Amino acid sequence: MKILNLPKFNKELINLPFRIDDNKVYVNYFDEGVQAGFPSPAEDFKEIPLSLDEKYLQNPQATYLIKVAGNSMYPTLQIGDILVVKSDQEFGDSDIGIVSVNQTDFTVKRFDKIKKKLLADNSEFPNIELNEEDTLICLGVVKQLIRDL
Repeated sequence: MKILNLPKFNKELINLPFRIDDNKVYVNYFDEGVQAGFPSPAEDFKEIPLSLDEKYLQNPQATYLIKVAGNSMYPTLQIGDILVVKSDQEFGDSDIGIVSVNQTDFTVKRFDKIKKKLLADNSEFPNIELNEEDTLICLGVVKQLIRDL
């Protein structure tokens, strides 16, 4: 009998569990956006309610949050960023995913499907070559990030 132990998260990622509740949390959202150049008059802003769980957690059973703890994806992802990861999405070309190769610890990398590589956005970190005999496990695709300013 062969027992496979799932890899763990490496030092680059911190798992952030969240609780699903019947109550929804709404914040004020300004649908018109904000001007980065010459500001528009304040009366142009129309406040509408936005449910963060409806926007980012459409399928809560297939969604999890994880915190970036390393620099291999800098500047795209930075230490402290919270990633919204969807486990029901297919890992496609140029997607950023939570991955393990040959049962190594999970890390976050960009997928180059054509060149068969996992790419680090930070040039100080090596890319990972994928061979035909390699086993790639993808726990999910990063769909959004939350960054404190």
